[in-house]
Amino acid sequence: MAVNLLELTKAYITKEVGLKIADLTQESTSDVQVAMLGALPGLIGGIMNKASTLGGVQDLIGLINLNNEDYVLNGLGTILGDESRSKEFISNGLSLLPILLDLDLKTVTDSISSSSGIKSYSVSTILSICAPIVLSVVAKYAKVSGTKSVEPVRLTSLLVDQKEFMVKYLPKDLNTLWNFKELEDLNKSLIRNPLSEKELEGKPTSTGVKIFLWILALSILGGAYWGYKKLTKEEETVVVEDVPMGVDSVNHSKGTQKSGLGKFVPKELPKDITLNVPENGVESKIINFIADSSQVVDKNIWFDFDRITFEPNAASLSNQSLEQIDNIAKIMRAFPNVNVKIGGYTDNTGDAATNLSLSQSRADAVKRGIVNKGIKATRISSEGYGIEHPVADNNTEEGRAQNRRIAINLTRK
Repeated sequence: MAVNLLELTKAYITKEVGLKIADLTQESTSDVQVAMLGALPGLIGGIMNKASTLGGVQDLIGLINLNNEDYVLNGLGTILGDESRSKEFISNGLSLLPILLDLDLKTVTDSISSSSGIKSYSVSTILSICAPIVLSVVAKYAKVSGTKSVEPVRLTSLLVDQKEFMVKYLPKDLNTLWNFKELEDLNKSLIRNPLSEKELEGKPTSTGVKIFLWILALSILGGAYWGYKKLTKEEETVVVEDVPMGVDSVNHSKGTQKSGLGKFVPKELPKDITLNVPENGVESKIINFIADSSQVVDKNIWFDFDRITFEPNAASLSNQSLEQIDNIAKIMRAFPNVNVKIGGYTDNTGDAATNLSLSQSRADAVKRGIVNKGIKATRISSEGYGIEHPVADNNTEEGRAQNRRIAINLTRK
């Protein structure tokens, strides 16, 4: 019989814990109970979705290795009843949310707020409290008996088993958000070809995730509310570059300043696919690169997106981004031999570890957007580089804007 993570998690949300959560959020106990009906399955669903890629499994294993589930699960009442420890616990949980829910964080928050009638920042606090609890329950049952290690296939198998419960308990608007097919496909692949943690994407657990978690775990509750509000501000446009020119000392392309995109022109592709794209836009450059037999795949040749936008300090893609993501998916459908890598970059403002994590989340968000258009996840990799590989002077606002970018590299054509 499959382990039901939802019921196991609910067992730790005792009446005492529920009352403390209501006190911390200044919401009624009944409203908190309703919010929990969306928060717990929402977090489990988000973790399942996170585990649909090898990179996501890598990050989850990294978080589980850092996590102390005994501390979380055996002392919730005491932790939440202590002002100092509860602030640290909530801040810790807030730092987990962008990792576990990625670009779906706002959708999950809005869903819970709508169904429970409580404020968004209260939902943020509830999710921040529940995130370490859910992760701890996952950790407890994902670890190999008698050890502290997590086998990727054991984790994905555990999460695949939750699909029947998620179909039943996820709120309707979240049930349409995830179908977990990629998780099932990855699990089957890992069963056939088991991987160790170190073999995931050819590198160990992301250092950025480790540092990101612990740095944000030190912030105070006021910082938690501030962080959530930063996630829900107006959209920020990622400024991009023209065709990369030359190579810097670490083998990443340098760029020139952004030029006009030009007028929209039709592009006829194989498989009866027609795109209407800017003549100087990234889609045109990629198509020309693919068609030019003299151009060979090179890890240093990157094309910077010109119409991808995010919310400030978050990895939530804007609706305006969907057109360009759809175009990239169509190009990959027209040229089935093409594989790509998505790179995320930030300016040097703020904490380097936080920027690294943000750049990874944004690169993952773009990858997921393409995958959601029907392109196999195995054809796309993603990596965040944070403040590395600047293409302009970070001492000016214009230069920092140019360094905040998402780029694409063809790894096969």
